[in-house]
Amino acid sequence: MNPDVRDAVRAGNRLMTVFLTAGEAEEPDANGYSASRQAGARAAYANMAGVPDEWEGATLPLADGRTAERYALKARPRVSLVFLNLPEDADARANGGRGALRRLWEDRRGWYAVDSLLPTGGQVTTPSRYTGNGLIRVLARLMAEFRPTVLRTQDSDPDPDYPFWQPWHDHPDHVMSARFAEAAARVYRRSPGRPSLTQLGYRDYNIESAPVNLSPEQQNDKIGHFAVYQRHDKLANGPTAYDRWPRRMYYRWDRGTSWVGRGPDGGLHAFAVQGRQVVGWRQTGDRWEGTGPDRPDGPLAAGLAVGAGRGGLTVCGRRLDNRELTCRDDRGWTGLGSPDPGDNRVGTPAVAPYRDGRLAVFVRDGRGGVSRVEQDGDGRWGAWTRLGGADVQDGLSAVPGADGAPEVFGWTTKAVVHWAGDWQPSFPAVPPGGPPVAVGGPAGTTVVVPVADTGELARVTRSGGTWSGPVRGPGPGGPGALAAVSAFGQPVVVGRGADGGVTTDTTGSWTAVGGRPLDYPAAAVDGEDRLVALYIGPDGGLHTATRTGLGGSFTPWQPAG
Repeated sequence: MNPDVRDAVRAGNRLMTVFLTAGEAEEPDANGYSASRQAGARAAYANMAGVPDEWEGATLPLADGRTAERYALKARPRVSLVFLNLPEDADARANGGRGALRRLWEDRRGWYAVDSLLPTGGQVTTPSRYTGNGLIRVLARLMAEFRPTVLRTQDSDPDPDYPFWQPWHDHPDHVMSARFAEAAARVYRRSPGRPSLTQLGYRDYNIESAPVNLSPEQQNDKIGHFAVYQRHDKLANGPTAYDRWPRRMYYRWDRGTSWVGRGPDGGLHAFAVQGRQVVGWRQTGDRWEGTGPDRPDGPLAAGLAVGAGRGGLTVCGRRLDNRELTCRDDRGWTGLGSPDPGDNRVGTPAVAPYRDGRLAVFVRDGRGGVSRVEQDGDGRWGAWTRLGGADVQDGLSAVPGADGAPEVFGWTTKAVVHWAGDWQPSFPAVPPGGPPVAVGGPAGTTVVVPVADTGELARVTRSGGTWSGPVRGPGPGGPGALAAVSAFGQPVVVGRGADGGVTTDTTGSWTAVGGRPLDYPAAAVDGEDRLVALYIGPDGGLHTATRTGLGGSFTPWQPAG
């Protein structure tokens, strides 16, 4: 989850991290080893905050009479760690043997219960007994008391292409902890008066097979935090994966940068997923106002794509329950099915129009290629068509093509790939460190892509049907996907800076704009030809800044109404 957690700590956010298991594995001295892992976690968080490793420990009362350990960082008491100390998956000494957290998740009748551990020298002296429903109540009560606006979890539904830890395709405690947190969040969202809650899920062990997507500076920073933890954990120093994991950070379903579009009236519209709803905002002149929640036909992943077609704006997303695509226009939500029904490798959508206003939706399919579905002349969606490809990662960019048909750009672990009607094998070689973004303009189509393991960006431009070679330059400094638009006669790139704020590149150098984006900022040009940068903040709200003219500066960030 770093550098996201580090940025939240350094920003002074109120932050609580809840550890479900004691992490004792098969160590003979389970209580002593779990205590050392706690000490490592505390040391790492103090290191991220840049303050002494000094904590105030206490017993934390929980739902149904249970107790946990809570530590508050003395120099930064808004940072706290909570340890429930449930048995780790590999611990055969737990009630019923190995797989304690898995059995708690699978048993909702309360027939199975497990006792917590007592780390050596800890705050709690009596074990607590948990059932699956009891654990959900504990987490939901913690949320109700803390009132979070952001929930960060691990991956509850890992990509099955990862060959290890089958049948869960990741460490079962990682998967189950995410599922318990999500279940508790559903309970919390029903509580009266609670603030909006934005959830971010992070890929886990399988990031080792993905390209390095952090800059060298961020890698060193993250490795440094982990090294502080490693001094306390004798088992976290062996495989080379301990070097690979800290060089990456990937969301399971990221927001992307295509969640804003311009309506027929020239005003911009932005959309975000919050729980089981899609919330929206509309630009009217210099003001933004909320358009109210819209409940789709199923829970959606965070990545929304907005397309401007014949009937105005269409918003498309990927359902988490049945893993199908769905789109909303002025007639309501319409299910598009899936190129591979039931396959959780099917990704989030990209949308682009034909010249006649029909829309096409593109996704990474279950075979690792790209598939497309498009509207007919009456706006009805047709059947899925496979465009081919292999090893395609989630995160596509679709734009109108020069011949009036949409074209789509994607990325594999080794290259940028391109379809213009059919597969186009001649795209210049760029080792990607994230999804490409394409933008059209007076000079032709420009594709911008992060370069793996360097912190750089590469720009490739097509003019007269020919692609230029990659032109490399400095990147924004922070992680994640890029936004790009054509403004003031040239491509403008927007991303996250090394400090977590928004930064833009208009004239070949990056300018910090500030702000506190939760994940990825977006950008658009409104009906008055102004460049608008947008992000969703930790408060779950939309924040915007506007720039007029190439030589102008951005206005201060404003929250939408």
